[in-house]
Amino acid sequence: MNVILFGNGFNLLSRDCPSWHELLTNISNKDQAPILDGIPPTLQYEQVYLAPHASFSTLSEGEDETKLKEAVKRRLSTVKTNKFYERLLTLGVTTFLTTNYDHAIYNSMEENVVGKNSSEKIYSIRRWKKVKIKESNYTIFQFHGDITNVRSIMLGLDHYGGALAKVQDYVKGYFIDKTKEKDSKSEGQFSISKRLASHIDFDSSKYGFTDNGTSLVSWIDAFFFANLHIIGITLDFSEIDIWWLLSRRARLLKSGLAENQIYYYPTFPLSEIHLHLPKLRLLERMGVNVVYHRQTIDIETGYADYPKIYNEQIDNIQKIIND
Repeated sequence: MNVILFGNGFNLLSRDCPSWHELLTNISNKDQAPILDGIPPTLQYEQVYLAPHASFSTLSEGEDETKLKEAVKRRLSTVKTNKFYERLLTLGVTTFLTTNYDHAIYNSMEENVVGKNSSEKIYSIRRWKKVKIKESNYTIFQFHGDITNVRSIMLGLDHYGGALAKVQDYVKGYFIDKTKEKDSKSEGQFSISKRLASHIDFDSSKYGFTDNGTSLVSWIDAFFFANLHIIGITLDFSEIDIWWLLSRRARLLKSGLAENQIYYYPTFPLSEIHLHLPKLRLLERMGVNVVYHRQTIDIETGYADYPKIYNEQIDNIQKIIND
């Protein structure tokens, strides 16, 4: 089974998508201190949220953090799809994971949704949507939240920390077994390591979970039971949930339990590789296959040709899937 994890890099290929820094600046009080550079995005968000008299507080009803997330939702609701998303949908892969909150991959058309699990209000361990695009069904796990539920939008360090605890619980096997007494837990019985060792295949309906059209109960399963292709995300070290899962899988690789393949397709120009080498070397030591492209800075313009980079890396995904 092949699964694609994509990030905001695909949105940034569209003209109307703001960078993270632009987004925070636009919804901040113009009189507050500038957004700090050199700190993780999660803490940049905390800077905006904790600032006194933030301008986002006048934009909607509710508590301050809800107001801030509503401001984020309004801006991201305008992001449209592009040809690079269209290329992803032609690779023969029908299951996608994303850190994006928006619906650009299916062009924000809610009428395309043919199934979903949105029962989680704050965290997104089993949150998924099944969407129909050009007569084909795709399952999308938005594990950092969905703009249709602003409380689920994962932005600051506080939310990331809570989400990581939920990820750890899932990996360790703290499942709610809905076939037993209310709130009973099956501790350890279905941990990822035991599932790998025993070759357990889940019947998600047995545990009260709606069928999402895949063999995954959670997006987390893809890190251990699928060939996972990661593209369009810088893998900043503030993405603590992703890095924890990569580290956990590396331990299971070392013990001989995990057998799946994970591929990372960097999308920065080769002329900037020195800035990313520590991260790339770490990924390789964790058993991740780093797939390099051949593009660098365009000599005539002095800028990276990101469309060429993405097209080459999507071609590389296709080659690896077809091999």
